[in-house]
Amino acid sequence: MNNSEKLQHIAEHLLSKRKCGSGASDLPKGFTLDSIEDVLVIHKLMIKLNDETVYGWKCMLPSSNGVITLAPLLHKPIKGTDTCLVNSENRKALIEPEIAFVLNKDLSGLKPYSNEQIDNAIGSAHLALELIGNRFSKKYEATQFEKLADGLSNQGVYIGPEISQEKAYESNNITLVVEQEGKKSANVTGQHPGKLPQRPLYWAINFLSANGFKLEKNQVFITGSYNGLMEMEINKQIQITYDGLGKIHVKFET
Repeated sequence: MNNSEKLQHIAEHLLSKRKCGSGASDLPKGFTLDSIEDVLVIHKLMIKLNDETVYGWKCMLPSSNGVITLAPLLHKPIKGTDTCLVNSENRKALIEPEIAFVLNKDLSGLKPYSNEQIDNAIGSAHLALELIGNRFSKKYEATQFEKLADGLSNQGVYIGPEISQEKAYESNNITLVVEQEGKKSANVTGQHPGKLPQRPLYWAINFLSANGFKLEKNQVFITGSYNGLMEMEINKQIQITYDGLGKIHVKFET
């Protein structure tokens, strides 16, 4: 089996685990991923297998040692519904509180974009929750490349109320207050891992463009959590207040 055939097999395997919502993403014995180039090929293959559809990207700034955090959103975002279906672990919904940016136009690939051009391509900013679900089995030690190829545990994005782009761009720190069935369960102030939420957006747009990915109107970009991973109760009314920005009201169901 040559490398192209191997990557095609891995892409089909990983996408099948996303679509069925069960089973482990553990790579079959003898299959490995050795480079970010292989990961990007797999992302392109998964998008092709997903009816040529990518709904957006999760991204963060590369780490100081060059590790890249980038993965396609292959499930349609859930927009402002009262309930949100999740694949839960131990009757908990795993979420990350973020800000989402939505493109208002297509951006042609293979060219660099200035920050101002990217700002003008943002149609709206929203409070958002990344829905998290680990697809590797507990006994399997996935490499960073395998985690990247599998989407970094993303199982979807919940899009909350729209906020002003100006306020979004100023949101270095956000105080988050979580209430579950009216009882306060968390009150924390978190800092964006990229210092400001638009900084990973600028990097991701140019990285994706340079690597031949389509950047299209209505794609959603989430750029990092303000409080890491948070556990929410299933089947309870939840309110998450982003101080000074707005509130998300939702009930997670399985």
